[in-house]
Amino acid sequence: NNTTPTKSSISESDENEMEEFIFNVKILVNTLGHKIFDEKRETVAISKQDVFSIKSARGTDAKGINTSDGFVVFKGSKASVENTKSLNQYWLTQKQKLIDNGVLVLTDYGYEFTKDHIFSSSSAAAVVVMGRSASGPMEWRLENGVRLKETEEPQD
Repeated sequence: NNTTPTKSSISESDENEMEEFIFNVKILVNTLGHKIFDEKRETVAISKQDVFSIKSARGTDAKGINTSDGFVVFKGSKASVENTKSLNQYWLTQKQKLIDNGVLVLTDYGYEFTKDHIFSSSSAAAVVVMGRSASGPMEWRLENGVRLKETEEPQD
């Protein structure tokens, strides 16, 4: 229809109260660790040394970076099609959600990420990418072979 809706008539004080309520909800949700009201941040590695990777015989070839918001797996990364029989149902469900949402698509070479995807941790990223239980800090490595764990440890 061609009718343009009019602005509802509420008092200025009621409008201010509603804006304060929305502000408080955003703070609470963000404090609980959900980033649903934040704009998507573009993640760019400072240098090639910041990029971690996982490669395995089962077709895994993924790259990503560790950020303060979680671990970002880059678009074009390859994830294993096969999952181990011992993989927890939770992780199978998480991987299936990525497939259902089009984040992972099946190609001739395995599953491929269609866009950058942020995981809550490096371990979550490693499990989904490798299709097996994994410790992200031990699996993700820099080009020179240094593990993510070694980059996170305090330097003496």
